[in-house]
Amino acid sequence: MRVDAPARWSSRARQLRGHCVTEVGTHGKHLLVATSCDLTVHCHAMIYGSWQFGAPGMTLRKPQRQVRLRLRTVEREAVFFNGPVMELLTPEELAAHGRLTRLGPDVMSDTFDGNEAWCRLFLDAQRETGDAVLDQRIVAGIGNIYKSESLFLTGILPTRMVSSLGRQQVDRLWNMARHLMWRDARRSGPIVTLDDPLRRDGDRHWVYRRRGRPCFRCGTRIEMVRQGELRRATYFCPTCQV
Repeated sequence: MRVDAPARWSSRARQLRGHCVTEVGTHGKHLLVATSCDLTVHCHAMIYGSWQFGAPGMTLRKPQRQVRLRLRTVEREAVFFNGPVMELLTPEELAAHGRLTRLGPDVMSDTFDGNEAWCRLFLDAQRETGDAVLDQRIVAGIGNIYKSESLFLTGILPTRMVSSLGRQQVDRLWNMARHLMWRDARRSGPIVTLDDPLRRDGDRHWVYRRRGRPCFRCGTRIEMVRQGELRRATYFCPTCQV
């Protein structure tokens, strides 16, 4: 394997050369690539980063100056563009990593711990549910689209306080997010949450970014509210969600 990385990681990047990838995993939105020299590549794309995969020597779809990491083997090449987080970690650094150790259970993991997620959610029960769902310290992996869509499909109003939720409602919410995310992970292209028979005029979602347009289920106009410290937009149907 050949590795191109920013100057600050050049020494460790050289250690990766000639070694191989032993495992690729995720925790929430964090990508973790383990290698045979015990270094782990940790990446987070946030909302800016993206990956390109192909044959060695492929034409890059973005300028070279935007490359944050380039991994090349005899058969394949992977390039990470623009991602704000890219680091090469020793086992000790990985185990003590502040951001990774604070994460809640990974919603897409086969070993997702609903009990832990429930306990973390109710550490701050006087919080709006739409805000809490995005908190990666409660459950890792859910983004803004899946937040709005999962709340709609489980009938939960995003402005409800966490304290008003029952365990069955919360479990249905996590299960719906898992279902939508795994379904999208198995196909390429943009995120799609809307059932195929309803997709027309470019619609891909039940409520996300559909403010002012009629709900597919009841016809009520979709509304939007901003929640949390970052004022993230949450879309919802005031009739279907209670």
